[in-house]
Amino acid sequence: MPCMSQPEKILILGAGRVAAPIVKYLLRKKYRVTVASEFLFEAELILENNPLGEAVEWHSDEEAKLNALVYNNHVVVSLLPYTFHNLVCRACIKQKRNLVTTSNEQPGMEDMYEDALKSNITILNEIGLNQGIDHMWASEMMAAVKHRGGKIEKFISVCGVLPSRESLDNPFRYKFSWNPLEVMRASSSEGTYLKNKEVIVLDPSQLMKNIFAVKIRGLGKLEAYANQNSLKYISLYNIPEVETFFRGTLRYKGWCEVIDTLIEAGYLSEEPFPEHIDTYAGLTSYLTQIGKISNLRDDFIEKLKLKTHSKAIMAMEWIGLFSRDSFTTKVHNPLTVLTSKMHSRIKMLPCDKDLVVLNQQLLFSLPDGQKKMINGVLRRMGNDIQRTAIADSVSYPAALAAELLLHDKIPQKGIIRPVYPEIYQPILKKLKKDFKFKFKEIELSADHWPQGW
Repeated sequence: MPCMSQPEKILILGAGRVAAPIVKYLLRKKYRVTVASEFLFEAELILENNPLGEAVEWHSDEEAKLNALVYNNHVVVSLLPYTFHNLVCRACIKQKRNLVTTSNEQPGMEDMYEDALKSNITILNEIGLNQGIDHMWASEMMAAVKHRGGKIEKFISVCGVLPSRESLDNPFRYKFSWNPLEVMRASSSEGTYLKNKEVIVLDPSQLMKNIFAVKIRGLGKLEAYANQNSLKYISLYNIPEVETFFRGTLRYKGWCEVIDTLIEAGYLSEEPFPEHIDTYAGLTSYLTQIGKISNLRDDFIEKLKLKTHSKAIMAMEWIGLFSRDSFTTKVHNPLTVLTSKMHSRIKMLPCDKDLVVLNQQLLFSLPDGQKKMINGVLRRMGNDIQRTAIADSVSYPAALAAELLLHDKIPQKGIIRPVYPEIYQPILKKLKKDFKFKFKEIELSADHWPQGW
């Protein structure tokens, strides 16, 4: 076991775009930091030859090496995709080390809860932005309402990572700061939520057709669509009485219309297409069964009953889905072709700035019969492609959680999420004070609640 008289040692798994803020913060605090990545140079770039840092090349199939890395550190922070978290969780249980992750709890992880308890460790999941900051802020809001004797009736939480207004220069009104594959998969998934006591289930073909407007000062009207299954968080927040519970993704107006058309056209499918198809026009024609490409744009408009100058047609034409240009892709499915093209055409440029927006609305009733709502807005702007708002918003909560675990400030054991005051109170306080996160809340009359919700 690492000697506790030495500086505390933290293992960071992953050296992607969100890793830099957490690594630099922990090094400033004089912790020893090991960064493990499948690409050694990425870890070395982040550490910048700091004497307290160590870069290690590690691949997900090297289980013995993972166990050794976990054993030699006091706390593990996984910035890996959630599909790797069960692997990391098993290593932490075996080596009796606390774990922090920033993304969704991987299916099957709940089966390790008892093992985590037996090892007397904490596996803290969903401590990034969304999920993470949203959980903590919602828990704080709800605790304040309950302290007043209030009853939570409705809750809406929407979050988005957007390009800043000055970086909007394409008809998609969006930009990717990394590979768009997972973003597009989420845009064509099933959505489930509770609306006025009714469970709403949207299949992928209906997801982008069921959106609602969110007006945020300084940004105007944005659009929100359901973010997968919201229902599982009702029990997490301990509000069984709630009548509306919705978690959604924010986008600028226009994105949902474009993606809905791409879904209808078949471009978000992962089914293989014939190998002889190697042009965008050929693929669009094949997917829509138009049959010829000589007048493809107009035939497409007629087939899908679209307007000639609709946002969707402008976006598809701009990105080249009606062109006879050839594509090359190792995976022969429409989604891969689309996301490869998106990555080249609508990625963040070095001078672009990203914008994190989180809007949480809470309707509640008080013992005296009054009904009120709280509207909370968090906005954070990045500096450029290297210093992004999304990296700060994912990294800093995880860094602060790791510190809490190092100093035995989190009493809960097992597999948990950050809905406990011992976690969210100190982290939210430090985000505001040390990192200048601005959580703006206003209490309003119930008349301001979104109509129909």
